[in-house]
Amino acid sequence: MADVTIRKIPAHIVYRAEYDVNSLMDFFNPETDENELYDLQLEMEADNPGVTVPEIGEDYNYFGYPVRRNADGTMHVIYSDLVDKMGSDSPSDSYRFFEVPEVTAACYMHQGPFDSFEEGFAVVMDWLKANGYETEGKGRLSAIHGPWDRENEAEYVNECQIIIKAD
Repeated sequence: MADVTIRKIPAHIVYRAEYDVNSLMDFFNPETDENELYDLQLEMEADNPGVTVPEIGEDYNYFGYPVRRNADGTMHVIYSDLVDKMGSDSPSDSYRFFEVPEVTAACYMHQGPFDSFEEGFAVVMDWLKANGYETEGKGRLSAIHGPWDRENEAEYVNECQIIIKAD
């Protein structure tokens, strides 16, 4: 049986950006160590000097799931990154701030390349059906390990979270 856990994810504040990409790996260039999502964080912090993203280990960011495929085959994804307080939306419209309510989620740690994340969500959905849970709202994909700290894609870890109805 899959190792799925149920947990509450506390209310939080995020800045959020939307992208059309071929793959989640489009955000990262392992050869140059470029990370488009980190560049977005630097932009947000420059625009909002009093707003900070928690240090690694305390941070929380995620892609909303399910992603939507566009007519050209790209994925439309929504990226959210935890911050300590509300700030001002981007002057260039590259991100916006949101308050996210507390949710209860079924969570599963999926190991493997980013492009295999749908397998992790399938595991959670099967577990939910087998255990009589109902979904409520969209799921989230939170990257724990990736190209910023692992060289081998087989070692990437994503937490697949599906929001469920609370008891």
